[in-house]
Formats: sequence, C-alpha cells, structure tokens
Amino acid sequence: MRHVARSGRIVVGSNKTIKKAKLGQLKFIVIASNTPENIKKDIAYYAKLSGIPVIEFPGSNKDLGTLIGKPFLVTLMGILDLGQVPADILIKYAKTY
Repeated sequence: MRHVARSGRIVVGSNKTIKKAKLGQLKFIVIASNTPENIKKDIAYYAKLSGIPVIEFPGSNKDLGTLIGKPFLVTLMGILDLGQVPADILIKYAKTY
C-alpha cells in the first residue's frame, strides 16, 4: 500500500472514496478492518455496481493511515492509479462482492 500511495494516485476518506466508486473511477478500494458496518455495506454495494475489487486491510484505520504516511485515521482509501505497482500484487488480496 505504501508504494501505491507514493507512486500512484489515491483518494482518502469515505466521502471521496464513495463518490469516486459511484462514478466507477477507482481501480481498487481499500477498507480498514474496523470500518463501521453501514460504510462497509455502502462500499460493497457501489463496488459491486461498478465492478471494483475491494481489499480488506487486516489492520485498523490507525494502521492504514500510518502505512500510507498520513497523520490521521484512514477508514477508506480509493486507488485511482497504481503507479509503479503491478496490479497482480493487489488482485490476490482483493475480494469481489
């Protein structure tokens, strides 16, 4: 995830990620393990409609924020461009709804 955040393009936050998911502009969605159920349901719905794979990050939102170099909690992250990271690496962790 850190390499994607540095070499690719991402959006951080539930509002921005859901908006981009509705428009089908994301390649992947990363969701923290302690995300509230209502947000998980929304993401699952929009990811299914748009055909976007969802990666469930095993750590908390604090861990996800630290991993991508943000000084705050990150519940949802949308990946717009992978940068130099091959898609095969992320696909094995992705879950389709």
